[in-house]
Amino acid sequence: MLKNGRGPQAVALVSACVMVLMLAGAGYGATRPVVVLDPGHGGEDAGVTGSYGTREKDVALALALELKRQLGLSCDVRLTRESDRGVSVMRRVELANSFHGDLFVSLHAGGGLSRDANRIALFVQREPKGRATAPGRVEGWDGGHRPHIPESQALATVLQRPLALLAGYDGVDYSGVPLGVAKGAGMPAVLIEVGNLTNPREEGRLESPEHLRRVASAVAAGIEAFLQR
Repeated sequence: MLKNGRGPQAVALVSACVMVLMLAGAGYGATRPVVVLDPGHGGEDAGVTGSYGTREKDVALALALELKRQLGLSCDVRLTRESDRGVSVMRRVELANSFHGDLFVSLHAGGGLSRDANRIALFVQREPKGRATAPGRVEGWDGGHRPHIPESQALATVLQRPLALLAGYDGVDYSGVPLGVAKGAGMPAVLIEVGNLTNPREEGRLESPEHLRRVASAVAAGIEAFLQR
């Protein structure tokens, strides 16, 4: 025993230090990146409805909840909606900014695709013609996302890789468009069409929980790869 009766106290102190080191090694206390997931549509806005009644708003929410589960250990995941309720486009962006998100991913299921399409599509905000991105310069609500367009393009490029490995799709498209849900977003943002509900064959897959788990796994892999660059 140590002198002055300090044996038990010393042992307790050493144990506490060991525990702190173990927790630090496991990542406890570290700031996790904030990923904002935006399940498209909701409430009275069903989005696209497939031939057999599958609604885009339900697919988007189911995918977002599964993606939140898969990313939960490595990221602080926030959703713009966690139930079947309507949320305006502007409110979605306001929420993302209030969450101080590190990136924003809006999830959809075919609203922008032709009936016969069997592809995944990635969309980012298009750079305005004749207007160069100016880091650190924000010009009102519409210009708030402009400094983040290059990183949005990088996010889409990284996401393409794991999504292209999913079986059953003809490919993954990526393009810049006027993207309303990205306007005002103070972070990299991408919209993903994870399939095409207007294609009857694709509808059957999109209502499958197992298929959505595979899609979520691919999206999660892309998000984590982007954050770890």
